[in-house]
Order: sequence, then structure tokens, then C-alpha cells
Amino acid sequence: MTLYMKRTVFILTLLMLLPTFMSAQQKEEPLYRHEWRFGISGIPAIDALIHGRYHDHDPYYKMDIDQVYEDYGGPRRMLGLLSAEYSINRSKRFTFAVGGYVNYIWNRVNDYAGRRTGTEIGLSLHVIPTARYKYVSKPAFSAYGSIGLGAMIGCEDGEFFALPTFQIIPIGITFGRKVYGFAEYGAGFTYLGGSVGIGYRF
Repeated sequence: MTLYMKRTVFILTLLMLLPTFMSAQQKEEPLYRHEWRFGISGIPAIDALIHGRYHDHDPYYKMDIDQVYEDYGGPRRMLGLLSAEYSINRSKRFTFAVGGYVNYIWNRVNDYAGRRTGTEIGLSLHVIPTARYKYVSKPAFSAYGSIGLGAMIGCEDGEFFALPTFQIIPIGITFGRKVYGFAEYGAGFTYLGGSVGIGYRF
């Protein structure tokens, strides 16, 4: 048997064994089956879009004469998304999770003379089922990516709204064993930027 044929047989054997190896890796039992996470996330993207008042800075926006003496709102402020998540580790690599994100929104209301007359408040809730895959899975460290699709509902001064939402996290890490910290970078309708927090495995 020539050297070329030996190499060909070796490569073909590896290719045939690869699915078996991958299957064994995916079915390997995780050290902990369940997790709880609590964190705070970056810019609440869809809330910023919904509650932004673009006409305040729009040179083409025309105000009616009867609006001159109406109360007006100041800049919107947001607490940032507080999150809680429960997850089930289906294997050492794959995790299914359901997370909830809450954002509190408020702004000051002034009269035509600039005197404060009240406060407008709002609240939004995002619920997102998520699939997560670990690129690296070690007892005290992991690196992963995830994608989630869900819905959000919100209320501001008695007005309700509901929209679909999604979140993609290309890179996230955990550090620690039973009690651990995590940091993620993501983009989507739920938030833009980073997310950090703590978790508990059991």
C-alpha cells in the first residue's frame, strides 16, 4: 500500500468516526442540570425607539398654537434591563433557557413656564426563550453564543403595547462553578451592548 493510499484510508476513517465523536460529546451529561441567572443589561433598544421623542429636535416639526401652553415632557430616563433567567442544561454543550427582562421608564413633566407638574412613568417586560451553545465547556469556565426569540409588552400612562423581540449573543462567558459570574455582548430588540450578572447551578 502506497503512502498516498495510507493517508487516504486514515482520513476517511477519521471522517467516518467524526459523527460518532460529536454525538458522544453532545450527549455527555452536564455537571449541573439547572441554573438561575440574575443580571443587568445594556441599552434597552426597543424601549429607546418607542419612547424617544424625535420631534423635539426636528426642525420640520410644527407646533399648533394650542400646544404652546400645554404641559410637555422632559428627557426620558431608563433604569436599564434587569433580568432573571431559568435554564436547563440538555447536555454539556446545549442549554435551553427562558428569561424575563424588566425596564422602568420615567420623565419629568413641565408646564409652559418650565415648572414641574408631574412625572410620566412606564414599564416594559420582555419574555424570551433562548437556545445556547457552549463553544468551550469547562467546570469553572465556559464560552458560548445564543439566540432568542420572544415578545415584549409595555405600558406608559395607561397605554399598552405588545411587540415581538429577539436577542443574539455572539459571545458570552461564565467563570466559577456552582456560584458563578457571567458577562455577555449582544444585539437585538431587547438590548444593545453588554450584560453582566451572577448565576447559581444545581
